[in-house]
Amino acid sequence: MSELSALAEVLRAYPDFALLTPVWPDGAKFGGEFIQGRVQAYEMAGLRGTVIDYSSRVPDELSLSLHPGFAHVHMHPKLLRPAVRQLSAGSAPVLAHSPTSDLQNLLVDYLPGERLAVWYHGYEVRDYRRLHYNDTTVQLAQVKQSRDALNASRFAAARRIFKHPGATVVFVSQFQRGVSEVDVGATCSRVEIIPNHIDGDMYRGRLREPSESKSILVMRAFTARNYGNDIALKAIRLLSTRRGFGELSFTISGFGPLFQKKVDMVRHLPNVHAREAYSRPIEMASLHYDHGIFLCPSRFDTHGVMLGEAMSSGMATVTNAVAAIPEFTDSSASVLVKPDDPIAFADGLWHLIENPELLPVLSRNAMARVAAQCSREQTVDREIAIIRQLGA
Repeated sequence: MSELSALAEVLRAYPDFALLTPVWPDGAKFGGEFIQGRVQAYEMAGLRGTVIDYSSRVPDELSLSLHPGFAHVHMHPKLLRPAVRQLSAGSAPVLAHSPTSDLQNLLVDYLPGERLAVWYHGYEVRDYRRLHYNDTTVQLAQVKQSRDALNASRFAAARRIFKHPGATVVFVSQFQRGVSEVDVGATCSRVEIIPNHIDGDMYRGRLREPSESKSILVMRAFTARNYGNDIALKAIRLLSTRRGFGELSFTISGFGPLFQKKVDMVRHLPNVHAREAYSRPIEMASLHYDHGIFLCPSRFDTHGVMLGEAMSSGMATVTNAVAAIPEFTDSSASVLVKPDDPIAFADGLWHLIENPELLPVLSRNAMARVAAQCSREQTVDREIAIIRQLGA
């Protein structure tokens, strides 16, 4: 097969790792940025690897683009079996991010665990019912049969990976590991907890001054209720009746099918600026720089990367301690309020506004917290160590 001949040549030219992913940034839609960032960091460390993107949106045939430190192979999922067999004939470490059930079964069938590391980012090993609030009762009833079947398929495949002798399973938080092992119904034989890398060069810290307490940013995806944007916007609406509200400035930035509907509740307020757009990292960093406080409710996060990026930038953050968030911030680095409670978020934000001297304290502690947990040394360097161990 000519496609496999081309893949074999690429693997010989870029031999340090083969990374398989079902999503890769294409410039047109969100997805895969975390993985792309990892590959770029590996490249900076001197590794030359091959990225195999098996998104179903690619053409049936294999296509290829070459970069200084990695090759990007676009491949239809139907080519996965021969591709994995090709990988099994070599010696390169194999890294799989958010693998589909089919890929997980192929990896166990063809690859020794000692060459394999699998990253789970959340949804692949999580019972859909944990995020039941993303759908109405009627919607859940309509999709129950298909989602139950998807659960069964995913969890059966993940159990094989969890138990595969020598295979390394990577989670981004202890919380995610606990949830995943419960839902999958198996304990991982070999685990690493490595948070997502938060780039301190991109999200460069700037100590906030008390005078910046009146500039507030809300920035999240508006794609599902678990992101909690409705809580933030309801909190702003509640504050609009308080004396002094007109002195504040709010920016609401995000994208997704819920944006227009949710923002409607505050769009009439003259000091609220709504920006519907997907923001690239440099744009996010710029928005951070221009604001003092980051309002960031959440109903479920396996890490809370956007919160961490704002903290890295030195923003004072208002959030809640649910899911994995307590692993990455505390009351010394954020204002923590009652979850899923717009009144609590309104009061927490107002507390910062009325006590602006807290901004530099929270700002300094937030920057230090992110640097200690999510710096390159604590994330990317540990992943590179895994790659080199797999290739030893």
